Amino acid sequence: MTKKILIAVLILIGLFVVSYASSKLVNISDNRDKIAVIPITGVITIDGGGIGFESQGASSTDIVQYIQEANKNSNVKGILLEINSPGGSAVASKEIADAVKNSKKPVVSWIREVGASGAYWISSSSKLIVADPLSITGSIGVTGSYLEFSDLFEKYGVTYERLVSGKYKDTGSPYKELNDDEKRLLQDKINQIHEVFVDQVAGNRKLNRNEVEKLATGEFYLGKEAYDLGLVDYLGGKDLALNLTKQLAGIKEAELIRYEKKRGIFDIVGGLTAKNFYYMGKGIGSEIKTSSYEIPVRLE
Repeated sequence: MTKKILIAVLILIGLFVVSYASSKLVNISDNRDKIAVIPITGVITIDGGGIGFESQGASSTDIVQYIQEANKNSNVKGILLEINSPGGSAVASKEIADAVKNSKKPVVSWIREVGASGAYWISSSSKLIVADPLSITGSIGVTGSYLEFSDLFEKYGVTYERLVSGKYKDTGSPYKELNDDEKRLLQDKINQIHEVFVDQVAGNRKLNRNEVEKLATGEFYLGKEAYDLGLVDYLGGKDLALNLTKQLAGIKEAELIRYEKKRGIFDIVGGLTAKNFYYMGKGIGSEIKTSSYEIPVRLE
């Protein structure tokens, strides 16, 4: 029995080493010029979100770190953001956009399939934007919508007993209908975020703010439409985006370094375990949080 336990422990240690090593950033220690490729894939959140295999997104914490690491690497001459994202959290999107603007090395955004809402905000912060002609871009707007069940509860004789210490404390509760005052309050917050979004895009793209406001209806544009509207600089793919990055960096040839976390065995197993516990415990976890309600204000 002891021998079997020892073998099992050694196997687990081996798996841990492989998993840990595969999650490290790719780094090549030679003197050749390099372009850092940083993927932004999926919904943008602070921690990347997702349960198990589902809804794996882009973590602003990780992406900001990658941009900073690329800036510290003297061999990296430019950064290419490979974007395929519908947007996400306003704060997470802003964090990445700020890191892009603060980069001391030129940043080019390549919108591969989708670069909408918060992802477009990030793209607009880069020096140049390359988009596939059929990609989805723009969608400048903010959403704070959520499901509300008060009519359903009424149908089945379920009541909501309201016990709060402040008049707005349960604003956004799915168990009661918003009153006019609460709707005004939430809409005002959304409008404030919208104004910041429009200001940022107009400033980043050097466009007239009134013109950007006209485009900021939440409508998405195909890449070729976005080009005509001045929302992107070039139509094309990866080769064009790389060549433009090298031009901005003042180099002719470069090796690519891809900055991303690779999922190891522990990530996969841990994700499956988390998924099971999530479905087992979500009823408890979602019901005991009575101190406040999270309104999902998102750029998507």
